Amino acid sequence: MTGSSSPSDPATVKAQVEQLKQAFTDLEAFQTETQKAIGNQEWAMDKNPVNGGCKTRDGEGGVQYRVIMPTKDSLAQEDAVTAVGAFWESSGFTVGVGTPSQSQELALLHATEKGKIVLKFYVYPQGAVLDTNSVCIAGDQTAIYKELYPENFGLPSNPGPSPTAK
Repeated sequence: MTGSSSPSDPATVKAQVEQLKQAFTDLEAFQTETQKAIGNQEWAMDKNPVNGGCKTRDGEGGVQYRVIMPTKDSLAQEDAVTAVGAFWESSGFTVGVGTPSQSQELALLHATEKGKIVLKFYVYPQGAVLDTNSVCIAGDQTAIYKELYPENFGLPSNPGPSPTAK
């Protein structure tokens, strides 16, 4: 096996981390476009976007970001749901209306890709929430996290050569 085909090869992991960062940037841009489709609300930025394990379209394990952004601004609820649904459909997603899971929710819109829900838009009497996931970047989750968050693993971000065994 060559070094570049190993899932934990440092160059491969660095490339996966860069892909994950780009997926996050793309997700933020998509959220901004979704927000523009709704109108002039003020959205709270997610200060701690979450990333976690996922499965790619091919069923491989990987990592993706999830970002939840609320607005407390009132909005024309039916118009907002229609606008978001139209934008998501024009972006290639299959859009459906879900059953609200909480008594306060007035509507739940979701978008699926290959049968997996990847986007959600909740409407409440006091505002709305946009809940989105980035694409899933294939790779070893632990290796990606070690590169992305070296401080959590007690490793420098660019470790030197390992000591030679005696």
